[in-house]
Amino acid sequence: MWHRRLAHIHTNHLNKLKSKDLVSGLPNIRFQDSRLCDACVKGKQIRTSFKTKDVVSTNKALDVLHMNLFGPSRTASLAGNFYALVIVDDFSRYTWTLFLASKNNAYKAFKKLAKVLHNENENSVKQIRIDHGGEFQNAKFDRFCEKHGIMHNYYAPRTPQQNGVVERKNRSLEELARTMLNESNLPKYLWANAIYTASYVLNRTLIRPILKKTPYKGRKPNISHFRVFGCKCFILNNGKDNPGKFDPKSDEGIHIGYAINGHAYRVYNKRLLTVEESMHMVFDESDCIVPKSVMDEPGVDDLRTILQKNQSIDFDATDSSAVKEYVVNAGLPKKWKNPRDLTLDNMIGKIEKGVSTRNSLNNFCKTMAFVSQVEPKNLEEALQDSNWIEAMQEELNQFEYNEVWSLVPRTHEMNIIGTKWVYMNKMDEHGAITKNKARLVAKGYNQKEGIDFGETYALVARLEVVKLLLAFSSIKGFRLFQIDVNSAFLNGYINEEVFVSQPPGFEDYKNPKHVYKLKKALYGLKQTSRQW
Repeated sequence: MWHRRLAHIHTNHLNKLKSKDLVSGLPNIRFQDSRLCDACVKGKQIRTSFKTKDVVSTNKALDVLHMNLFGPSRTASLAGNFYALVIVDDFSRYTWTLFLASKNNAYKAFKKLAKVLHNENENSVKQIRIDHGGEFQNAKFDRFCEKHGIMHNYYAPRTPQQNGVVERKNRSLEELARTMLNESNLPKYLWANAIYTASYVLNRTLIRPILKKTPYKGRKPNISHFRVFGCKCFILNNGKDNPGKFDPKSDEGIHIGYAINGHAYRVYNKRLLTVEESMHMVFDESDCIVPKSVMDEPGVDDLRTILQKNQSIDFDATDSSAVKEYVVNAGLPKKWKNPRDLTLDNMIGKIEKGVSTRNSLNNFCKTMAFVSQVEPKNLEEALQDSNWIEAMQEELNQFEYNEVWSLVPRTHEMNIIGTKWVYMNKMDEHGAITKNKARLVAKGYNQKEGIDFGETYALVARLEVVKLLLAFSSIKGFRLFQIDVNSAFLNGYINEEVFVSQPPGFEDYKNPKHVYKLKKALYGLKQTSRQW
């Protein structure tokens, strides 16, 4: 009762007040803490504490693997990855970092790593400790673990303390990578290289508690080859190019990590704009800060975009390819290299136009024989060319197909709107004429408001709406199709009575004085856009 009267303070505090005679009116009894107070539990309950283990829970490597996925990163890596799968061995604390473009790739990455570990070691993975994320708790993961005898060990939801080994490893990797990137002033899209470098270093320098050993494969590692991340370096031209006798023998670059397969350094070549692996290096570790002007050169800002376009190459540190050099400057502008006997003055035509292939010339010849190369200025010129007569007839066929109008006798009460022909040659991307287009339009400036038209306001799609549609379809995985409606305005019905004259040059020989009453909109009318 007194516990409730005194705002549910702890019973130990009540006993102190009584024993030290600090208040009066409190009965002389000893308050017991054995009874559970539901109100105190609901109002004061805290999380369970997790004590540090002082023993090694496993006997050998690969008995238990701690796994966790961190991301997504706001900036894509050079290979277009946004996530990193971190796997830590419980016994040795050796760490593997696998970079993923999406969470769905976690199963494939773990399956590949499990096969490699089984081949490299005498024993295989026995148990994995993961969370309840959809990338781990799914049918594929369950079937794979059941087939290979791997036991799933899930920790409680929203309790990362139970998987503190990999959670602390994630924090260490992120902090080290952030520190190296900030010190060297390198772009953020190199975060995957920095993460792998941090993991590479920790696997050889971290001291395993209790065992007092490093995680590196049970032997003493050699770290004499370590270099400062982001420092300036010089790459020997070891047979890559064919330099002249007085050309430089090396290129300047930036050190961005170590090769995963083999003994080599990963560097960014500033002359070739490539990511290379080489052992013939000279490092300048006196000042590792990269000037901003180096990464702001033309074409270098787009390095990540160019690299991501090549989906067959993984430029992150987890790439298992044996290729030692990745050429990524195919889309960058370069100076023309002229042969000894050839100068730009002797070249005929424009270099920017590119090379004309036989296929492109064949397509050009096929269309050039059936289209007119001259746009007529008036009806008289058009009627002298059979190609333009055919184009005008094709336009009128669309009118008949869509049932745009009907021929009616002319009266004095009608407001007749004139028509005229508009001619245009359509071209392809190379500037070759592919089609003669004739359009019959109405002289809308003769229309009278209230008689021939009413409202003319038409809804138009804003650019923001198009961007929103593309973003939503990308998130939901929808497929978008683009269609081109042939003679689009001829599909919109009109409410007013509109009369137009017969097409010039194509009058009805039986009823030359008749006019057309429109059922649907016609190009040139003021209400056409609204009706469509």
